[in-house]
Amino acid sequence: MKPYQQYWIERLLEGTTKQGTTTLYQKNNRWYFAISISCEPVEVDSAAAKVMGVDVGLNNLAVASVGTKSLFFKGDEVAYRRRKFASYRKKLGQKRKLQAIRSSKSRESRWMKEKNHQISRQLVDFAIANGVRCVRLEDLTGIQKTTRSKKEAGRNLHSWSHYQLQQFIAYKAKMAGMEVEYVDPRNTSKQCRCGYTHKKNRSRHDFFCMSCGYTAHADLNAAINIAHAISGMAEKRNDQTA
Repeated sequence: MKPYQQYWIERLLEGTTKQGTTTLYQKNNRWYFAISISCEPVEVDSAAAKVMGVDVGLNNLAVASVGTKSLFFKGDEVAYRRRKFASYRKKLGQKRKLQAIRSSKSRESRWMKEKNHQISRQLVDFAIANGVRCVRLEDLTGIQKTTRSKKEAGRNLHSWSHYQLQQFIAYKAKMAGMEVEYVDPRNTSKQCRCGYTHKKNRSRHDFFCMSCGYTAHADLNAAINIAHAISGMAEKRNDQTA
């Protein structure tokens, strides 16, 4: 088992978490045992909650901000692995090995899913260590996998499983007793803490306010804005995570 799975198995054995439906099934010649669990939510005082904002992207897969503290997850390894997978499948395509191509896509998907689990676990642990009671994410509902984000030109949401990563962060945060809220993603990468908003404030990885001269890492500035919900809160929803 993975560490996060071991944690919940131990909670089940202790009797602090209730076991629900269990399913034994076969997929790709491997057997899996799925266990659903339920636990009581912790009441959160939203007015007094310490908030963490999380920005997702390509150069940095995720950037979290809590007060003056931050946590970065760089995307270099993922970009490298995706290029390797793509190059390998291109060679397979030239040889018309369709089954091998499907197998490669499946391996890449599993690898990325595991990365999302690792990142989300570290983000929630970071939140716990800093006393966070509310996690704020961008609302990506309705954005198709192949469309580009209005927030950041050139960022293809299919290039990294942003939505899946958000789902993993959300359910892990809720299990830790945190509230999860969603923010309108518009202008979160363009607005300064002084309130001035302009597309020229951001230049790739750098943020420089053309009004007050404030400078910061562009992704960190976005995470700070998400934490402050500068674009307003999105309609609350209940995420379903497989």
